[in-house]
Amino acid sequence: MLHGFMGTSKTHFSNQLNFLEKENYEVILLDLPGHGSSEKVAVDDYFEDAVNWVITKIKEQGKGYIIGLSLGASIAVHIALREPNILSGIMLTGYSPFIPDELKSVMEKQYHHFLHIEQNDENVARHFKELHGDKWFDTLQKVLYSQTFHYPSLFETDLRDLKVPTLVLNGSNQQHEIDSVHYIKTHNSMVEVGLIPQAGHTANIDQPDIYNNMMSEFLRNN
Repeated sequence: MLHGFMGTSKTHFSNQLNFLEKENYEVILLDLPGHGSSEKVAVDDYFEDAVNWVITKIKEQGKGYIIGLSLGASIAVHIALREPNILSGIMLTGYSPFIPDELKSVMEKQYHHFLHIEQNDENVARHFKELHGDKWFDTLQKVLYSQTFHYPSLFETDLRDLKVPTLVLNGSNQQHEIDSVHYIKTHNSMVEVGLIPQAGHTANIDQPDIYNNMMSEFLRNN
């Protein structure tokens, strides 16, 4: 399991962890570089470094599925394109293959908000420090810059090259996540997609029962 920005796999996938363990799946929780209990620190070229680090971890553990949320979803799909033979499949949630032009200014506002998170929201800043320790702000800066100004975009030809079994489950509350599901399915009909009602960017957290049932069916069929 690969979590999202400034989370951990345990906090972002707590509902899925319990569900999968009851169904007797072996679950490996990875905290990405700079996050949670990870011993690897964040570096400037964050996304590329994280992709390579996760590939190494998978090769050490053996072939399996990646369940990724947001940042973790982006990492998962890039691994699937580069090293398809080490994966049984991927599940992506809160995923967009690229940032639409109309959202770029929103992303930049978010960037500046989080850079000053200690002033803007002391409770969130405290939560980040509790999860990630003293390295939290360095991680925040590097991940935020990477995802805002160097988003790892995928387009038509990239999506057509995606061969591993893939399920994309986005929430239905935000138009750009609906559009992302449509774009992905349009350019690769083999990808399974779904929209989870009354869910936002973290659909697996917002509607865990619906998400878990769809996840379980995907895993059984692939």
